Amino acid sequence: MIDYSRFKVEDFVTDESFCLWVKGTSPEHTAFWEFWTEEHPEKSETITQARILLLGLKNQPTAINEDEISLEVEKIVRLVEKPTPFKVHFGLSFWARIAAVVVLAAGLGWWLWFRNPISISKLKRPEIAAQTTENTRVEVSNNTHSDYTATLPDGSTVQLKKGSKVSFSEKFSGDKREVFLTGEGFFQVVRNPNKPFYVYANDLVTRVLGTSFTVKTYSKEQKVVVAVKTGKVMVFSLSELKKSEKIANYHLQSLYLLPNQQATFERQNEKFNKALVEQPAIVTQPVETPNFTFENTPIAEVFAKLKKAYGVNIMYDADLMKNCSVTAPLGNEPLFVKLDIICKTIGARYEIVETEIVVSSRGCP
Repeated sequence: MIDYSRFKVEDFVTDESFCLWVKGTSPEHTAFWEFWTEEHPEKSETITQARILLLGLKNQPTAINEDEISLEVEKIVRLVEKPTPFKVHFGLSFWARIAAVVVLAAGLGWWLWFRNPISISKLKRPEIAAQTTENTRVEVSNNTHSDYTATLPDGSTVQLKKGSKVSFSEKFSGDKREVFLTGEGFFQVVRNPNKPFYVYANDLVTRVLGTSFTVKTYSKEQKVVVAVKTGKVMVFSLSELKKSEKIANYHLQSLYLLPNQQATFERQNEKFNKALVEQPAIVTQPVETPNFTFENTPIAEVFAKLKKAYGVNIMYDADLMKNCSVTAPLGNEPLFVKLDIICKTIGARYEIVETEIVVSSRGCP
């Protein structure tokens, strides 16, 4: 995997994956870079500079050679970073200089978008902690008839269901935190971008930075389920990880999950199915708890409030339903109960398509 943490502005500008993200045409690259930038907040200023330069290039097609490109990028970066003698008199900020220099970057051309294909998701397979550390191995089994919460070395917790167990090193050493789960556990992970958190569950690996999610994996079942409550989660199979180790530039197939989304991994054919969780929960911060009391409220506003509260995309024909409005004193009902009431009020219906809700209607008078 490319070590983007060492990249400078000129390196990002000439990286195809980064360029595809800035263009916004590849959901796969977008998911990767959103996860990566969250993991490396110290690179935010460098990322912003590179994005500004690239956005100034996209409408300027031309053809120049690679040496000229490298030389021009270096000139641009030096010009941006060079202190200006007019700063005292005119207050010319760093970002103002960035914006001015974008004009000079226009001659770099479209070729930047297609340079040197790479695999953005290739990860080195994490070694099993028991084989790489002298730390004492800890295993916690829940043999009670109720849930049991175990605290991990970094302060993270896992709530184990009856008959479930989790194992980990007494101390999280190295550059990752690794946990091995059998059964079902709800994890609340302390955020640490410098040390990602890995959960190994049979043939599935879940990678997070700091979030809360559930993993369900029983040895007799052929499916592994990962459901996200907060934050972002990345999941991939161990077999894909092995392939990425053996094949140069192999594109590791991974899946990114957001709050109220879940992935079901079929172990036999190594297939992922992405969907909404059975009972979506409100993801808004407590201080922003929404009010679901509607009084002759336009349907667009109703759906926008539900989308913001639950983080779930609601698809509908805005033109067809522009005259629809809702009057209903809703409260703590589950999301799907709210939708049942709303749809009955306006004579519509809804269905769940993977991670989206699609509303159908004939419109309102």
